[in-house]
Amino acid sequence: MFTLYANPGAASMAPHVMLIEAKAPHEVIMIDLDKGEHLQATYRRINPHARVPTLIEHGRTLFEAAAITIHLGERFPETGLVPPPGAPERPVFLQWMAYLTNTVQEEHMHYWHPDNYMDSDSGRTEMVAVAERRLDAMWMHIDGVLASAGPYLLGAQCSAADIYLAMLTRWSRKLARPATDHPHLKKLVDLVKARPAYRAMLKAEGIEQ
Repeated sequence: MFTLYANPGAASMAPHVMLIEAKAPHEVIMIDLDKGEHLQATYRRINPHARVPTLIEHGRTLFEAAAITIHLGERFPETGLVPPPGAPERPVFLQWMAYLTNTVQEEHMHYWHPDNYMDSDSGRTEMVAVAERRLDAMWMHIDGVLASAGPYLLGAQCSAADIYLAMLTRWSRKLARPATDHPHLKKLVDLVKARPAYRAMLKAEGIEQ
């Protein structure tokens, strides 16, 4: 039994999909971030960083959405969503996972949580504006890659990186130009969202789109 601490629409979306894809017995415990449940001592004993997701497996605790996503793909290779070590697609898969979490996801943090980085109102306003421009450039880059070598990040085969990317594109929905305004990115997102496991995650988390 796996236990995933999550929040609807948060970075726990991708690990949640991976558990469903694997048909792994699991429990999802929702942490209400708006009520500050992640800051309470009970949760901090589980994850001292006060963030979601957190995965508990056989008493072992694992943090960080990208790490959990990769681990679950390797733990359940039958999903075919994480290229195994030695596979020709493996280096590019790892490159995309690192790029998505270290670059795209971090820029989303600048956009959604500028208060974590800037003390002044003017600094936060500037950070949001810069993050929006940088995110649009990232979407353009990814869309260009998909245009020449898609429909998925690894070509013809869907991987956990595509699931992670679909999650991140949802976070762009309030931008002046959301990620899905780019046609090849939209095609990838539509393909991922058509997967039964992704649809099941959306339903379980009460997310309409």
